[in-house]
Amino acid sequence: MADITIVPYCPDDDRAAIELEEQCPQGGHLSIRFLRPTFRARSEVYEDFSILCAKVAGEVVGTIARADKSVKLHGETIRASYIYDLRVHPAHRKYGTAKRLVDAVLEDVKSSADCIYSFVAGYNENALRFARRCLGTRTVVPLTYAVIPVYRSFKAKGGFRASTAREVHELYLKLNADMQFVPPFYEKGLLGHVASLTLDRVQMGGCSIWTNENLLTERVAKIPIVFRLVRVLTRLCSPFQKLPFIPGPGEIVKSWILFDLYASDVRSVRGILEAVNNMALERGRTFLYILLQPNDKLLKFVMSVGFRVFTFPYFFLAKGRVSPMLAEERIYIDVRDL
Repeated sequence: MADITIVPYCPDDDRAAIELEEQCPQGGHLSIRFLRPTFRARSEVYEDFSILCAKVAGEVVGTIARADKSVKLHGETIRASYIYDLRVHPAHRKYGTAKRLVDAVLEDVKSSADCIYSFVAGYNENALRFARRCLGTRTVVPLTYAVIPVYRSFKAKGGFRASTAREVHELYLKLNADMQFVPPFYEKGLLGHVASLTLDRVQMGGCSIWTNENLLTERVAKIPIVFRLVRVLTRLCSPFQKLPFIPGPGEIVKSWILFDLYASDVRSVRGILEAVNNMALERGRTFLYILLQPNDKLLKFVMSVGFRVFTFPYFFLAKGRVSPMLAEERIYIDVRDL
């Protein structure tokens, strides 16, 4: 095996990095490939980021990226480094390439980061085991992705108005003063921002909407056999009843992510979801995603409003001089990290 070298990513590496992405579907029985206009497009939402490449004989066989940001934690402003986009070509996974990439990025941040963190999908068990072992994470916070299919319109009972992302963010933080790990609001980084809305005065609630469509588009690589059966049944029943769309291999997942979601009660959550659902239906979206902690009352609200909701596990992993504590703290989810 030729020597592996770790070097900074440059624009000339872009095509090779995108081709590498094609070789690295994420997940197990359900797996996704990501499509990017450029490999670095996903990173350009951050003020401060870097990408490393692993090369063998000049060929890109692996990548890893980090974004550095300041966040509020335990009453102080700390420096956090988010680790993401670890990819290794299947032919080079038994030679320590992934560990070399992780070691290189950890070496880069060891003197500047107070906390190092990452996210891993719960269904990607190999990635979760690797992250816990190689990152040496001490904090593992379970999260729940709520996935809401968009396939029919609702007669919204309450009104809403268009807002700015900043306004919704400030209202969200005002109502969630105990939230930890909050970065500064960086408007220039909201490259995936679609819209923001707040409910009328009768109901208290609001959210912002994000799409990765032009940054990190999801394309289905493989689905479990049960999903295949559901797809067949859906097609057979579609002339008679509106049912959720189940994407198959090769198809794009047209999704929106809701962030800075706040609401006072179940009724308010329903009002928000009805409004966003109808907007999504008009624009050809088929899924809404919401990432929450299992003990967040909003998750209970979402699960009880009467929408079809599917869930899957996700994890926040962290280590450092300071890091969030598992049981006691609510973690702010920066939508740019998703």
